[in-house]
Amino acid sequence: NSAEKNPTILEVARYLATRRSFLHLATGGGLTAFVGYGLVTWAPTFFVRSYDMSLTEAGFWLGLVLGIPGGVGIVAGGWLSDRFGAKDTRWYLWVVTVALLVAVPCSAAAFMVDVWWLSLLLLSFPIMLGNFYQGTTFAQVQGLAPVRMRAVAAAVLLFVLNFIGFVFGPPAVGFLSDMLVGTFNADALRYSLFAWGFVNLWAAFHYWRAGYYLADDLARVGSK
Repeated sequence: NSAEKNPTILEVARYLATRRSFLHLATGGGLTAFVGYGLVTWAPTFFVRSYDMSLTEAGFWLGLVLGIPGGVGIVAGGWLSDRFGAKDTRWYLWVVTVALLVAVPCSAAAFMVDVWWLSLLLLSFPIMLGNFYQGTTFAQVQGLAPVRMRAVAAAVLLFVLNFIGFVFGPPAVGFLSDMLVGTFNADALRYSLFAWGFVNLWAAFHYWRAGYYLADDLARVGSK
């Protein structure tokens, strides 16, 4: 009905807040962005400080790692979610849970090795796996919202991801690094980034819970 009034942003937000899968999905996605933006912002400084690289060198190599493995992760995450989710709806989001769990040790190892190329190689895995969430997260939000709410629902999700990721991620890494200076001196940033990847365990929990509720919430809007 073209004459039907479009729901307001507040009405869409209230609707989404009644879907437990969305609450967990948005929290998990926000935490994943929190980790990702924090790491990406401070990784160049880490490579300059720890491996005596120039900013040009650090930017070039990190650009390759972010662009290629990151892009592969977006596509692979969507494909795997579709493949496993077709058999069991929960796996649309549980694929992300597994990816984030695997990313944790890779991220930790990446910041503890002595040579730059090995650090970059190890870092490519959490960057790839950390991007698994993007395609399926937005896809499931589209399924959770009625047609007339879908554009605003996607915008609400994007706001949550960017707010948690951009506003809190980079400053928090810097704050933790400052707190660790007294203990680790010049290696404070290294240990800050080492610890940072463990936040993905928290994100993985929320994606697991979101998957648990997903089928019921999709059925409520006839989108299963």
